[in-house]
Amino acid sequence: MRKITFFTAALFAALLVTSCDKPCECEEADAPITGAPGNIIPLQMADSLYQNYGNSRVSLIEMAENITEEGDTIPKEDANYKQATRYVSFSFAEMKKYMAYIEQQADSANTEILQLRVYFGKYGKKPKNKANKGTVFFNPTAEFTLADGTKDTVSFAILNTVGGVKKAVTVGSVLDGSAFDAEMGAEDVQSLSENIGYPGPPPPLSAMDF
Repeated sequence: MRKITFFTAALFAALLVTSCDKPCECEEADAPITGAPGNIIPLQMADSLYQNYGNSRVSLIEMAENITEEGDTIPKEDANYKQATRYVSFSFAEMKKYMAYIEQQADSANTEILQLRVYFGKYGKKPKNKANKGTVFFNPTAEFTLADGTKDTVSFAILNTVGGVKKAVTVGSVLDGSAFDAEMGAEDVQSLSENIGYPGPPPPLSAMDF
């Protein structure tokens, strides 16, 4: 019995060593980040950027937004006075899903994402809870060779071609229709633009924030 037990243990140890010697075919885990990325800025600089925007841009935005159709100025104490949006919040979990999705879509079209571009926007009269509020939306960019032969980094979408092949196309070519042939239309385009943000009210928010 002792011989069988010893043999079994020896065989298990041999198998363990052999398995450890084999190169791992699994996807390697991302290396942990040991230091702050180079684009991290001090809190004092972040606060300065925030305050600079409040001191120089907010009053201009509110001046332009608070004019009636008759040309009258809406006073600050009026309930209809529109305050400038000072931040937009995004769910961290949803942003991670979005980043994974655009990577997946870009890979399916053999396209390398070079940048994540942030565009400033403004809602119209709808939806009511966001009416006339400022916002931002995202779109990935890639390098494209333009009609004149020059190269540029441009926001893109994914076109599902008739043959089932996915192709990255510039958003401009989708909007002007030049990306489509006779058998294709807007329903064949997968947008990569993302806007799931929640515009925040103007300050003061909290003494614990910027």
